[in-house]
Amino acid sequence: MTKLERQRVNLEGCNMAPERRVIPGIVKNGMVVPQTDTPLPEGVYVDIHIGLADVPAELKSEFAQWDKASDEAWTLMEQWEAEEQ
Repeated sequence: MTKLERQRVNLEGCNMAPERRVIPGIVKNGMVVPQTDTPLPEGVYVDIHIGLADVPAELKSEFAQWDKASDEAWTLMEQWEAEEQ
């Protein structure tokens, strides 16, 4: 039996489908801890995708100000180009 076949058997045994699933988790003491009751069989391969962190309101405000300044700068540059032609 190949490794993939063993994994499929393990997944079937714990009522998990062999296709990709998203199971949320959190890092505690350097280990990823699933945040669901879904059992993960020993040896199953997982991919870890880092989600966006919560951004404080003041930082969101600063990002918005930079975006606005950027938009205003592009508008000015377009006006200057139009005047030169």
